Amino acid sequence: MARGPKPTVRYWKSRKAYACWIGEDRHFLARGPDDAPNGPTYLAALDRFRKLMAKDEAKGTDDYLVSALLNQYRAHLKATRKSGVPGVFEIMARGFGQEFGTKRVRDLEPTDFDDWLERQTQWNPTSKAHAATLILGALSWARKKKLIQTDPLAGRIERPVPVLRGRDARMSEELMDLLIGECFEKATYNRQNRTGAPAVHRRKVGFCEPFGKYLWLLRLTGARPGELRHAEAHNYVGGRLVFRWNAQRGYIWKNAKKSQRDRIIFLTPEAQAYVEECIRKYPEGPIFRTLRGEPWSPQNVTQKWRHFLLKRPKIVVYLDQHGIDPKQMKTYNFRHSFACNYLDATGDIFACALIMGTSVKMLQTRYFHMDEVKLQEKFMAFYGSRPLPMPSVAAAG
Repeated sequence: MARGPKPTVRYWKSRKAYACWIGEDRHFLARGPDDAPNGPTYLAALDRFRKLMAKDEAKGTDDYLVSALLNQYRAHLKATRKSGVPGVFEIMARGFGQEFGTKRVRDLEPTDFDDWLERQTQWNPTSKAHAATLILGALSWARKKKLIQTDPLAGRIERPVPVLRGRDARMSEELMDLLIGECFEKATYNRQNRTGAPAVHRRKVGFCEPFGKYLWLLRLTGARPGELRHAEAHNYVGGRLVFRWNAQRGYIWKNAKKSQRDRIIFLTPEAQAYVEECIRKYPEGPIFRTLRGEPWSPQNVTQKWRHFLLKRPKIVVYLDQHGIDPKQMKTYNFRHSFACNYLDATGDIFACALIMGTSVKMLQTRYFHMDEVKLQEKFMAFYGSRPLPMPSVAAAG
């Protein structure tokens, strides 16, 4: 399908679809037979074309639609391969786009944004702060790209303050053993007959061993959950998982652009054997998967973690006995716990930062919750090797 001087609806035989070019972008409008001028496929393509043109007609002015701006920013994030941000933006900006997408940018008020963010009660302050960063970033980007003339929210929004992970994010060895161990236990289910009454027989099935191994790797490596979810066979190099900062395919790790360093996840021999087993099973695509062979995603991880694992009787009892709020339990806590345990054992904060793919500053602000008893032991060991007695009055004279 050749481009014309103006956007028009044309049929692409090789793709069996109507499509159009708008500037440098090609848009598929409707798939089906070439049934112009009155067929349903052609009419659907025309309807889609009109909507695209309506959104594009005010580009470069403050009459640009909010939904069009968000779509342009989404495409920008995908094109620049900025780690997992496109997916996060998709989730966090969807509700904002649904509510304010038909507004012109010039009509967007700070109170619109503040009120919308306040209504997102399913998010904690950290999630709200992230959503604010993404949506305000879209407006700022659009102004720099001259898609709009002015940013109506710039400097007029009080951003939520993210909650820094505190001491409560560190899990004990006992709790981590229990969480992972429960994934390998048998779960008992009641079977019902056709009348809906409970049957006499019950069946026992494995709970979720792949999830247990996923959590085991999080605990062992201190990796971000998303890094393991996106790991593929080509990332396994020399017994380590390596995400190149300038990778041309696959996952781009969180700080790749900023640090221009590869992200290296170190593995023990046992972990290497498990990774190699997964690669043999899944040579293409993500290597860590569910029992059904589906890649782990934020959705199915949350389902397994919050709606199954944290409701296991032994875990419910443990959390209650130790006064732990289940809402504060997150898979990311394995990473937090790794940092604390490594620093307790070694005190080497620089090596810890390299192992975890973060900065020393980040470790100090978010993860540095060492055991006070062990710090006291280190303090005493320091002075045990070089005693410094209190000076006496006689010595002073």
